[in-house]
Amino acid sequence: MVILVTTSLFSAFLFGTIKANAQTTGYQVISNQSASRVAPYHNANNESHYIWNLSHTIKLHNLENFSTTTWTLERVAILSHNGKKAVYFNVTDRTGQFSGWVWHGFLKGGPYQYHEDSNADGLNLSDPANTRDFSMLGNYIYGKLSADGYLAQPDLMKLTQYYGTRHTNNLNTPFKDAIMSENMTLDPTNLVGIFEYPVSDLTKMIDPNTGDILLEDTGNGELGNTVTAQIENFLKANHTTRYGLWFNLSGSASNGTLSLDLVYMGIKN
Repeated sequence: MVILVTTSLFSAFLFGTIKANAQTTGYQVISNQSASRVAPYHNANNESHYIWNLSHTIKLHNLENFSTTTWTLERVAILSHNGKKAVYFNVTDRTGQFSGWVWHGFLKGGPYQYHEDSNADGLNLSDPANTRDFSMLGNYIYGKLSADGYLAQPDLMKLTQYYGTRHTNNLNTPFKDAIMSENMTLDPTNLVGIFEYPVSDLTKMIDPNTGDILLEDTGNGELGNTVTAQIENFLKANHTTRYGLWFNLSGSASNGTLSLDLVYMGIKN
């Protein structure tokens, strides 16, 4: 009887220990929240790294099969494993067909960029363009403008949105009327702006050499850099670093309907 009790106790202790170890060696989700902003990422290297489900129990994809993919960051989680915490990114490719969780160190910030064209923006736009592409293009342009020392001025941003959403310009609606309508404190005599609905040379903006608009769907187009350069040249000509920007991207490159509406303004000195 004593031996049976001892064996039972030992078995209970053994299986209890195995169960406890199984729980502690798995992955626990400490936090899981939406990313603060939509941002593009690409593979940090060409090695084999897996994309997992959130519980880290199923391998969904291998990054080495997506060497030219631009991933979009959707959510950020902290996972705990064997007492160590790690940051994982929930990413989705531009088609929306492939997604999952990957350790953040296997990715590098910014879109994938072909090296054949040093001026390519690497944005890999969807076809047709969607809200994700709008966010990626905006973040790309705003990021480059900020890095080059240009500052988005809040009232100018509201003013460009006023004109852009109405598809109008300062000839039809004078600056002073728009400023009064939106209760702004801007001086209309110091404002300059460009209004394009849509831009007339989108094909050349994407591919100055051959006019291949489809390049923007492959990451080898130059739209992000061209728009940034136009805005910066405009601001330099007016001796200002403060700007406002509004744009809208819509349509499909493959059927020839891709369109970009663009409004940018500055406070001239």
